[in-house]
Amino acid sequence: MNEEVNGEVVGEQKPFITIDDVQINIEDLPEEGQAVFGRLQRLNQKKVIQVLDLEELQAGINFFTNRIVDIVNNDGEETVSEDDTSEEEDTDSE
Repeated sequence: MNEEVNGEVVGEQKPFITIDDVQINIEDLPEEGQAVFGRLQRLNQKKVIQVLDLEELQAGINFFTNRIVDIVNNDGEETVSEDDTSEEEDTDSE
């Protein structure tokens, strides 16, 4: 859906890439350039996904590292898990 603002049509934005501060529209490229443009877009999308995956991995590593630190700091003290707590509550209510 296009919209007119101040005499200019706004809305549909055509795919482009910026190289060395120059914006190049895909439709301005020859057929081979359009194919390369498509590959470049695909690679950039994969990069974004991998960055997110790495952030998730790091969060998992941090969680388990902190868990080890907690275990070592408790030095053998028994920690009460949620399951143990809920069983005690069930017993108390009877």
